[in-house]
Amino acid sequence: MRLASVLLPLLLIGGCSCQREGDAVAAADVAAPPPASATTAAADAAAAAAATQPALPSSAVAAGATDEPATVRNYIGVLLRGDRTAAAAYWQGGTPRAQPDDAPLHHLTDVVSLRVDTDTPIARDTAVPSRLREVPVRIRILTRQGTLHYHGWYRLQPRADGSGWELSGASLQPTLD
Repeated sequence: MRLASVLLPLLLIGGCSCQREGDAVAAADVAAPPPASATTAAADAAAAAAATQPALPSSAVAAGATDEPATVRNYIGVLLRGDRTAAAAYWQGGTPRAQPDDAPLHHLTDVVSLRVDTDTPIARDTAVPSRLREVPVRIRILTRQGTLHYHGWYRLQPRADGSGWELSGASLQPTLD
């Protein structure tokens, strides 16, 4: 009881720890607004800079085009369904390669199920927006003979007409469990 009689006045004098910091910060902002001339000058400078800078496109392909990870997943799905012509259309130039970069996938048969996990595309050039992207992949394929795992990446670039992404390279390695 003696301790409570000592602590209670200290809490009242020092303030309660229950006070919300956001209210104190908002009150401080209201109490000391910046000078009007500084705010106006900063806003005018920002508007002038925005007017002189050309707007940068946010993507190297047309708006609404399939993104890079979806392009890779769609390609692998078409390839493992056995449609070689449709799969070749995903590659640069739309022609099948003599020795495909992802050759292990081209030789699979009796595919029962497929799982393709993609990570966020990585820009592999310094252009803005990036025109060379690399999509990391992990692939799990269940066949009648067993389960296969691959990891690696696919490189993509914009199609010549800018309508979407096309594959330009790949690297896949088997992964042991």
